[in-house]
Amino acid sequence: MSEAPPSADAGDAGGAGAGAGGTGGAGAGAGGAGGAGAGAGAGGVGAGGAGAGGAGGAPLADLQGCHGEKRPLVVSRQMPYAVARVGAAEGHFLLDFGTTASTIDPQGFAGGVAPAPVAGSADRFADFDFYGPWGTVRLTVQDHSGVQGTVRQAGILGTDFLSLNAFTLDYEDGAVYRADAGALCADEILRAEGMKPLWTAGYYSSDLAAVQPGFPNVPTVPARIGAAQAVAQLDTGYDDAVYRRSVNINRAFFAAIEAAGIDLDPVPEAAMSLSTCVPGQSEQVSAYRVLRGAPFELVSTDGSAAVAAQDVMLFLKDTPPEARQCGGIGTWSIPAAQVAASFYVDARRLVFDPVTSRVWMGAPR
Repeated sequence: MSEAPPSADAGDAGGAGAGAGGTGGAGAGAGGAGGAGAGAGAGGVGAGGAGAGGAGGAPLADLQGCHGEKRPLVVSRQMPYAVARVGAAEGHFLLDFGTTASTIDPQGFAGGVAPAPVAGSADRFADFDFYGPWGTVRLTVQDHSGVQGTVRQAGILGTDFLSLNAFTLDYEDGAVYRADAGALCADEILRAEGMKPLWTAGYYSSDLAAVQPGFPNVPTVPARIGAAQAVAQLDTGYDDAVYRRSVNINRAFFAAIEAAGIDLDPVPEAAMSLSTCVPGQSEQVSAYRVLRGAPFELVSTDGSAAVAAQDVMLFLKDTPPEARQCGGIGTWSIPAAQVAASFYVDARRLVFDPVTSRVWMGAPR
């Protein structure tokens, strides 16, 4: 793929699957968020284990001030967390670019302070603060107590919040930056900092009208294995510590890989059955390794590989007809994938720029 951004047929089913840190809820509401997203987050299947920011690799250049305001980032189980506040309550929220909808666990805040929704509402919370006040926002209440890690998860911030500004996740130095819309560093600065751009046009934007109908507002970039091409959601909330470098694929991408003559080796011990949004209806997920030859690549705007990984674990999500209403890449007719958290830890730095519909990735260690 060259300088043209990725594209897909508008008629394909949208909506990502359930997220590793907990399924998504409703989007941000009044007071500054705007543009509530639909559907839950991109689904991870390889949960477990501890992860941390990347050691090793070539030294990275210092980040410039044009990345915006800097705050601490905690990497827990390979996933990025930052502090947000609801009134007097303070807690760690997962920065999940793989979900369009945000959540809250009132029992997950520090000091036992549990925020309550505004009177007469189950999902409206006043005095929300993340890089400044948002007023009253919409957060779906969910129990995140089962999420293991170094911090207690108080909620999830999805792209209903995150797509309004440019965010830089510095996994190596433990920092998150937010730049005002249109104020992110110039391209030459980002390149000098060791990053490559990838297109998200049609899939991820600060302008929801620029997102193709039927698809979630989730950063989605070109991907390939040999001659088999797809689009891939970048899911920072997909913990793959059990099988590092996990990639979920759909039936269309699986077929393209087979048609390209790429040999896959089944890994039956990694197969699993996942629950769906339909009670009593499960989704079978089978696992594969690429035997030899072509790596899994995320493709830069110039057609070169921003990421090339030989040792990926592919999980085939084959959504049954009874669960197609749940959405996710398993329902898409175009070849598609979801890329897990370890890829971003290895890249060390990740910049999401919804204004220009691009993601910048650092050099993998």
